[in-house]
Amino acid sequence: MTGETIRDLLEPVIGKSGAIYLAVSNIGQVGLAINENSKLTGVEVRPDGLVRLERETGWTVINPSEVVAVAWRSDTEQSEGQFL
Repeated sequence: MTGETIRDLLEPVIGKSGAIYLAVSNIGQVGLAINENSKLTGVEVRPDGLVRLERETGWTVINPSEVVAVAWRSDTEQSEGQFL
């Protein structure tokens, strides 16, 4: 997956509560809780191609070439979550 694709998928959920799930090659599912106190505040593709996810409580940098799927689950949904 490209950094631009990940950015385009996650930009609509900036400022919302929920969870982001990434399926990463050779690792499995990685989840990031985005709650009332640590909402996603920005998504940036860095000059080196890595993707930086900014949250109110910190940041995460991911290698988009290892990501094979991205899922979002809103806090308002009444479901058992995403299974990747």
